[in-house]
Amino acid sequence: MLAFGRRFGAAVVIGVAFTTTARAQAAQQQAAPKAPAARVSPVTADQVLEHLHMSIGWYRRLSTLLQSSDLTDNEIAHDRLQRTSLAAVQYSFDFAMAAARLIDASHAASDTSSAGNTYDEAGKLDRAATRMAGRVSALQSRLAALDDQIAHAPARAQRDLAAQRDELQSELNLSLEVQKTILELQRFAANMAAHGVAGTGSLTGQIAELERSVPEARHGTSTATRPATTTTSTDTSGTHTTTTTTAAVPAVVPQPAPQTGPARGLLALFSDWLALRSTSKNLTSAIDATDALTSQIDSLRAAVGGQARTLVRAHAADTGAVDPSQLLQVQHQFDSATTRFRQLSTLLVPIGEEDITVDDARGSLSEWSDIAKGRANDVLGNLVLHAVILLASIAIVLFISEIWRRATFRYLHDARRRRQFLLLRRIAVAVALLTIIVIGFVSEIGSLATYVGFLTAGLAVALQNVILAVVAYFFLIGRYGVRVGDRITLAGVTGRVIDIGLIRIYLMELAGPELQSTGRIVVMSNAVLFQPAALFKQIPGAEYTWHTVTLSLAPTTDVASTQMKLKAVADKVYGAYRGSIDEQHATVQRLVDFDTSTPEPQVDVRFSEQALEFVVRYPVLPEQAATNDQVMMKALREAVGEDAVREDAVRAPAASA
Repeated sequence: MLAFGRRFGAAVVIGVAFTTTARAQAAQQQAAPKAPAARVSPVTADQVLEHLHMSIGWYRRLSTLLQSSDLTDNEIAHDRLQRTSLAAVQYSFDFAMAAARLIDASHAASDTSSAGNTYDEAGKLDRAATRMAGRVSALQSRLAALDDQIAHAPARAQRDLAAQRDELQSELNLSLEVQKTILELQRFAANMAAHGVAGTGSLTGQIAELERSVPEARHGTSTATRPATTTTSTDTSGTHTTTTTTAAVPAVVPQPAPQTGPARGLLALFSDWLALRSTSKNLTSAIDATDALTSQIDSLRAAVGGQARTLVRAHAADTGAVDPSQLLQVQHQFDSATTRFRQLSTLLVPIGEEDITVDDARGSLSEWSDIAKGRANDVLGNLVLHAVILLASIAIVLFISEIWRRATFRYLHDARRRRQFLLLRRIAVAVALLTIIVIGFVSEIGSLATYVGFLTAGLAVALQNVILAVVAYFFLIGRYGVRVGDRITLAGVTGRVIDIGLIRIYLMELAGPELQSTGRIVVMSNAVLFQPAALFKQIPGAEYTWHTVTLSLAPTTDVASTQMKLKAVADKVYGAYRGSIDEQHATVQRLVDFDTSTPEPQVDVRFSEQALEFVVRYPVLPEQAATNDQVMMKALREAVGEDAVREDAVRAPAASA
């Protein structure tokens, strides 16, 4: 500040040294009567700053609100609200700057020691710059005239003219340096004033700092976006008036966005409802902030308007004076009142325009709030409807599942078939419920299908053995498949089926000629069904096995008669226990679609070099196999005679499934 004062004093001294009118103007100002002290501003600096801070906060709240995706479907209404809020904050800055000029002027008038001894610093710089510009222009014109004279003068006169030109050039160089210094001081003074360190007060600087925090609110950057108004601004002396007219903004009511596109899922609808609720709350908060700003604007307008109305009423009545001195005094009073009213109008016009724009913004916010609430209610209705449909679909599936279960227990008496149908029911119900839930909660079915496709491909590679086991399960439980209690041979293991799971099969291991239990449980994956080894399974419903007895007789034995004799004996022995085997055979016939021959003993003959081998094959029950084999061998030996049978020629019965 001290350096600024020193440079400013040097510039003033230089400017006065190059003019002859400065002293005359100073003398006239000293001889003139002192101007009356400026009146106190109707608003205080604290009120101005509080209003400006509230306006900026309100504008930023609306700017944040306008970034919501729920308010961008109507670009015209969105742009209208944005321009209206920006115009309101611009008018608040206009009001603040006008109030700052009045407050600063009142402070300058109260500082009598400074006002009586110095000129207006900024004005002196402007006048010095104007004078130096005129002097530089005059010197340049004189130099141009001398150059023209030198070009047409004789040789003797050219020397004198050249000396005059050099003198003028030196004077011009000095004037240019002085002008450069004055211009630098002007730029420095303007920069310091913008930062609030120049002049008689700091309110203007604080307003400038606030204006820099909202760069889009500066004049000249977005003036075309302000509503159509006519603004009249008057400086503190009442001698300069500026009228500005800006374009109008058409009034457009925001309309709700049409609901297009695919059906929305429950998750998307719930997310939309939450977003709309949040937007509605933000709009309500913005409306409350707008009401608070409107109340403050009304209080400021009441303060300024009260002084204006008092001023008009005080000078509205006719005084009736006829004396020239009284008339002159009345004239001075009216002039003073006119100047004061112009000062007040610089406050009334922007605060009134701000009130109009804020009311317009509140109307837009109210309309948008009603639309947001309407959309939230619509989305909530769709959400409830989708939820009811989803629950109804799930209830229908569960109802069908219960009917399926009861029908299975009522019409299927076979435990194996019943278990298969119940398993199929569980799978169908699970798939149906999963499909209903996915369709109910997910909106983008196409994207989901693509994702599920890639996921399924990865799972198929990673879980190929498990998938093979699941597929084999359905082969195992088919019509002619394996059931609990069956005796099978799978992957080289013979055993009785204990349980068939979705992934694994459990066998009780059987070994020995009589296929007795070893006490071990064999657990295998169902996927072994697809291995090259064959699956051996007894005929469904049949528990009997086939045993074979071989008799070696002399080569001279009569084949036909011996074969008939052995067949008759085998039939006689088999007839003792034939009934139970025939019952099992009848059960097999009911379970299969092809005819099978009735089990009965068979006698075959094989020729060898040393003897004739008669092979007797007959069915037996596992629990009676030993007894039946003993009786059969004894009867066969008796039929052919003990002496006819060669030594060690009777082979033990061989069991076969």
